[in-house]
Amino acid sequence: MRRSRILVAVAVGISLLTPFAAMAASAPKERPELMFKGLTAIGSGCPGGTARPVMAEMQPTGALTVEYGNFVVSGGDYRTCTVAVSLAATPGWTYLIPSLENRAWVELDAGGTARIATAMWLTGFPWTMKDDKRIAGPLNNYWGTNAAPEQPMWAPCGESLNLVIAETVRVAATSSNTANLVTTTLAAPTWRQC
Repeated sequence: MRRSRILVAVAVGISLLTPFAAMAASAPKERPELMFKGLTAIGSGCPGGTARPVMAEMQPTGALTVEYGNFVVSGGDYRTCTVAVSLAATPGWTYLIPSLENRAWVELDAGGTARIATAMWLTGFPWTMKDDKRIAGPLNNYWGTNAAPEQPMWAPCGESLNLVIAETVRVAATSSNTANLVTTTLAAPTWRQC
């Protein structure tokens, strides 16, 4: 008799704990975050040793903005810059970058054109985003381009990889035509649990 009372008490105790265990299991997980760890840049559009280097800043929204110090191209020429951004995600989460935006200042006469070609990928993986935009003068203003991946590419879970952004700016016509790539902004990441 006494043994059956103990079993009933244990069964009641377990049934009372079950709702709390379910609540703990469904409690919200840690909010994922992308952490910026460092940056390297190489190319004629971002030569080393310049007074204004390439910099990157994580925005409060989770977007990452890369700022170019002196990525200026004159007519009849082109320049490139390949930036490797070291990123890490909150453990247990993976991410993808849904879009990328370039912002340039262009000064083009009626015969001038400017082009921005962009590629982005995670180290060790194929290109996840390729874009090529062109604009014709006359124009003396900011010019923005947007690109989105054709196929979503999720970062591998639990790995810290470099995200590589390759930019090429070309300007046609006389040297009075110029394009200055000012920023590249990676949109806030889309998240999913591993």
